[in-house]
Amino acid sequence: MTDPISVPNLPPLSIGSINKILNEEIIDHAILQILGYKRVPGSQTERFRLLLNDGETLFPFALLGTQLNHLIESKKLEKFTILKLNKFACTDLPQNKKVILCLEIETLVPGSVVGNQVFPSTQAISSEFQSSRFQNTSITEETMHNCSSDTFNQPSTSGVSFSSNIKKPISLTNNSLNCRSESSSIISNSSVYNPNWDTLKSLTDTEATYQSNIPIVPIINLTPYQKKWIVKARIVYKKSLRNYNNVKGAGKFFAFYLIDDSGEIRVTTFNEQAELLYDFLEVDKVYYISNAKIQLAMKNSPIKNDFEMQLCNNSKIELASDHSDVPRLEFEFVPIKLIPSLPKESFVDVIGVCCCVSDMKTIVTKANKELGERDLILIDTDKRPITVSLWGTDAEEFKSQDNHVILIKRAKIIDFRGCSLTVTQDTMLFIDPPVSEATILKSWFESLNDSVNVKSVPSVTFNEFKSLNWKTFADITAIDFEDSDRTEYFTVKACIDLVQKEKCMYKSCPLEDCFKKVIDLNNGFYKCIKCDKEYNSFTWVLLLSLNLADFSGSLWVVAFKEIAEILIGHEVKILSKVKMENEDQYLNILSNMHFKSFIFKLRSKMEVFNEIKRLKTIVLEVKHVDPVLYTKKLLSDIYRMRKILNLESVSCPN
Repeated sequence: MTDPISVPNLPPLSIGSINKILNEEIIDHAILQILGYKRVPGSQTERFRLLLNDGETLFPFALLGTQLNHLIESKKLEKFTILKLNKFACTDLPQNKKVILCLEIETLVPGSVVGNQVFPSTQAISSEFQSSRFQNTSITEETMHNCSSDTFNQPSTSGVSFSSNIKKPISLTNNSLNCRSESSSIISNSSVYNPNWDTLKSLTDTEATYQSNIPIVPIINLTPYQKKWIVKARIVYKKSLRNYNNVKGAGKFFAFYLIDDSGEIRVTTFNEQAELLYDFLEVDKVYYISNAKIQLAMKNSPIKNDFEMQLCNNSKIELASDHSDVPRLEFEFVPIKLIPSLPKESFVDVIGVCCCVSDMKTIVTKANKELGERDLILIDTDKRPITVSLWGTDAEEFKSQDNHVILIKRAKIIDFRGCSLTVTQDTMLFIDPPVSEATILKSWFESLNDSVNVKSVPSVTFNEFKSLNWKTFADITAIDFEDSDRTEYFTVKACIDLVQKEKCMYKSCPLEDCFKKVIDLNNGFYKCIKCDKEYNSFTWVLLLSLNLADFSGSLWVVAFKEIAEILIGHEVKILSKVKMENEDQYLNILSNMHFKSFIFKLRSKMEVFNEIKRLKTIVLEVKHVDPVLYTKKLLSDIYRMRKILNLESVSCPN
């Protein structure tokens, strides 16, 4: 290893800055050098630990914020890089250890230019600060590899990112499931009487907590092991105030959801605090929150965060006057027609017109408790309905009538009476939200003149599933199509083995019932030969050529329009935009189809093209594989085969 040297013409390191950070002294920034990094094992989200040098002290327990992982991946943060640490936080870990969280980094000199460890000399800013706990030491390659990573083998946060089709952020007030005080305003310290005002005042202390020495920490970096932190975040949704009764006793609670530019987190508060804060906290307002308990979230939570927050007696909450830097809630809507093709138990954002609301009914759970249920039926412009089930308090408090636009964030896909949706404790539901999609849906629905002829979403039972004309690809290739006009319709479970990525989309005639390819006249107009007309626009159409494979063989097939959208998982308007803006991303989306399994309904027929006969197979329908139904089908096949072979008796699956 090359000995440490002084390298001229480099930014001077901030000598002693590491010890100052560890002792929670106030510094604006620190010029440091990275001498190596390691991936933190045992964490669901990829995290990196850095070995930092300030010219006086080496520190192997610096943790890179996950929002900065791209600096490692792009090699902007490499060995020997000199960086400027602009935002950071120091937190205590078990066994009297400390960790520095690196929240904002600016790379000053690439490691390839520096080439060596910067040794304390004129390259370092002098400092009289010393710490008895962290002595000066020289840095070697061995140091990085010998550092124990056990300290970091703890659950870590993972951020949330919405690639919304609405690109512009929107502000919502949850006028759905409205609880108390739909128009409540922020409680003023002087104008509102509260019999327990001292308690509320301790929670909402007017002393500016954010002006203290404690740094504002992104939600994504909150862990149970930090002692001092403040988050600045926007409340995007608030659940109703509800009663609970368990082995610990009875009381009240409510939950709300915070977002900042790094992610989202669920917050709960109980009993007296819940009653005091319910009217104080307003949706779409931004608050500073500190001194809350960070704990592990439920394992199957749809929120992309390993942790959740619980307010405590010493928690502090303060309204933020400056909130322009905090994002609002965004959505990634999935058209209703695509939902049946998505995996069961996954979560989607959906918007539609409520064309039917059922009466409340009561069911008895497995725990022998009564639970209220109410079903809604939503449709969108494709006129495809889907059922949404509300439960408990959500079902009781739902007051909307037919013909309102309903927006649901994080609806869960279930397989009950066919494909349907259900709400969970982290689902957000809005009635007539102020988004452009809602306006479009409302206008579309009103134009139907109360006559809605919806396309039913198929509900497949096992008997229907079993009665399909199941074949293997070996069965199809064994059929003699050459000397007949035979057309074969069949169903097969297969995986996508290969996708021809060239010419997956083409420009077609803009008329609704004409899908003929248009000719670009290079003058802003496009000619359709079939219609013999020129148009100033065109429509993108998907036409996929796929090689499907099962255990017996393979077959080339063609998937068209909506079927292709289901297989790709994106609508053609989104895919065409990606293709125009980022060809690599477009190709990656197509590559993601490889080795995915579906249930395909196919049609095979011999056709003549340029005087050459060839077998053409078209995808008529595609469904996501239902493991339960397909397993029952296989068991039924085994039973039938054993019966044919006169083997010992077996029971037929129901």
